[in-house]
This record gives sequence, structure tokens and C-alpha cells, in this order.
Amino acid sequence: MEITPNQKKSFLVLRTMGSLIFIMAGLNHFIKTAGAAARLENAAFGQLATWMAPAETLIIMSGIGLLLGGFMLLLGFKTRLAAAGLLAILIPITLTVQVGSGDLGPLFKNIALIGLLIFFIVNGAMYYSIDTLLAQRKRIITIPARNNSYVTIVAVGLMVLLGSCATTQAQNAGSQVATGSTASTKYAVLISQPNHLKAAVNTAETVTKDSKFNRDTFVIMACGKSVEAFKKDGAMAAEIEKGRAAGVRYMLCGMSLKQFNINATDLVDGVEITPNGLTYMFDLKQQGFTTVEL
Repeated sequence: MEITPNQKKSFLVLRTMGSLIFIMAGLNHFIKTAGAAARLENAAFGQLATWMAPAETLIIMSGIGLLLGGFMLLLGFKTRLAAAGLLAILIPITLTVQVGSGDLGPLFKNIALIGLLIFFIVNGAMYYSIDTLLAQRKRIITIPARNNSYVTIVAVGLMVLLGSCATTQAQNAGSQVATGSTASTKYAVLISQPNHLKAAVNTAETVTKDSKFNRDTFVIMACGKSVEAFKKDGAMAAEIEKGRAAGVRYMLCGMSLKQFNINATDLVDGVEITPNGLTYMFDLKQQGFTTVEL
């Protein structure tokens, strides 16, 4: 069966649009490193990756791989190798971050992308690519590989694995709704004034005691003038310790620290700094946190 010009162009469209997803994802790994690292650390199976290296290091390394593989796929240069590399990055991301997240949309999006990459591993760039130009120069007729039974076996195995994880996750979520059980919940409170810290800590202590909340994570995000409450020997030292005893995780906005000329060495021990507190709150909300602003 002869391939028409429009069919050839459709391969180019598929490769171009598919590659842009990986390029943009790679850029986000550099632009929003802190948020992506937090998602990995808080993921249900994040420890499967973070035992190898710190979360931020893994995010930067995967960002480099996504950018390099995405551009290679876009240009159709060493397409099979690029697709295989992207697959090697995408599968761990899917298993650690998406499986168990409670949101099936991103999980099945990644499953669809895995199918896209398997297509290019099997077929190569096909048309309108650097690979085909190089092949023509060498007077080699590029024919899609036919003996790819091992690729098919691996592909089916991966799809069954991810599909079973997604199905189990959906069944667990449905059983929780049916039985009326309460899933553990993650909370984040954004404070902007030093005196807000006391109310946030009190809230953390309350939801710990009240079993209906059943919370597993509580973040206090300090922005604006509230960062002054975390200076060493400050008036809020006792409240900070009470929060720690209640399992509170303290995050401070880096921009606010610069605004009030506070160095990291001026802060009490055990607090974490994120470049932008507001975007960090956005990331927490995407991770399923219940967020409140005081």
C-alpha cells in the first residue's frame, strides 16, 4: 500500500506535537525545580527514586534528558534512540509520581505518551527528518524495522503494568468512597504576618487531635513580613517548637527574605526556603493539598 503525501505529513505532525510535550516538560524542570522536587518527595512512591540522589538533582537530570530527547525527536535525529531515552525517563516518573497520586488524568496521559514513544522506537522518524536525509545520502532505503517482537513484548508488559496500577488505584478510590472511609489529607497554610504563625500552629495542633482530619502532612508557608517570625531568638521561638512537635513543615519564601534583608544564617534551624512562596503554594494545590491563606 502506497503512502500518500498527506499521510507522510501526518507522521511529521505526530512527531512534532509529541516532541513539544517533552521539551516543555524539560523546561519546567528548570523553571520550577523546587515545585517538581516537592512533588517527587511527597509522591506515594517517591522513595523509589530519591534513594539514588536528592530530588532536585533528579529533577535537573531528567530535565536535561527531556530537553535533549525532545529536540532530537522534533528534528528526527537518531529518532529511535531519542524515543528510547525519553521512555527510560518517562516510566520512572510515571511509577513514582503519577501512580498513587489519586489523579488518573496525568497517569493515563503518561500511558498515552509511552505508546507514542513505542511507536517511534519501532518505526523511527519515517519521513521529513534528519534521519531520512542521512539515509538518502548513504543511498539507504529506510524501511521500518520488522523484527521488533522484543519491543512489542516489552511494550505490552509496560502497558499491562501501568494499566493494572491505574485500575487498582481507581478501585481503591472507589472503595473508599463506597465505605465512607476518610483518606489522609495534606494541608498547607499561607501566612503573611508574624502573628499569623500562632493561629497556623494552633490549627496544626487541632487537626492532629481531631481524628476526622486524619492528616499526614501540614505545611506552613511564610511569605511577606511573616518571615521575620523565624529569626533566631525571636519572640515566636516557642510557637515554632510547638509546630515542630505537631509535625509541621516550615517553608519560607526566598523573595520575602530578600525583601526584608534576612539571610539564611539569621533563621532558626530546620526551616526550608523556596524561591517563590506563591508558586510553591500553587504546586502544593496541584498535589492535592488543602490550602488556606490567613
